[in-house]
Amino acid sequence: MQNKNTKKCPFHKIEIPKDREIIKTDKLKFPWKQDPKGYFLVKIEKNQICCGFVNNKHKMKVEFRGKNPDKIIKEIAKRKLVNLEQMGYIASELMIAKDCLKNNSLASKKYIQR
Repeated sequence: MQNKNTKKCPFHKIEIPKDREIIKTDKLKFPWKQDPKGYFLVKIEKNQICCGFVNNKHKMKVEFRGKNPDKIIKEIAKRKLVNLEQMGYIASELMIAKDCLKNNSLASKKYIQR
């Protein structure tokens, strides 16, 4: 039952034109570029994802800890710590770490950032 303070998710019919642009991405290459703000390090420690933001002088400025990568990603975005290209990379690393925790396998103890 829906309470009166919650709203239904809106539904709209989506038009998908036959002549839309389709980009095949499997063979695209994206050379690594240093973000001028810094970089992230990800590890699993004490059954949590640990994600540290390090400036280009190699000093960790802030560390995010938790089990929910979505919340970590949103906090990184809110703080505008990296550009969108780097955000995509760190988001994928956080999802890999989440999978390691979820599967509760030895991989979680041996998770290594790519």
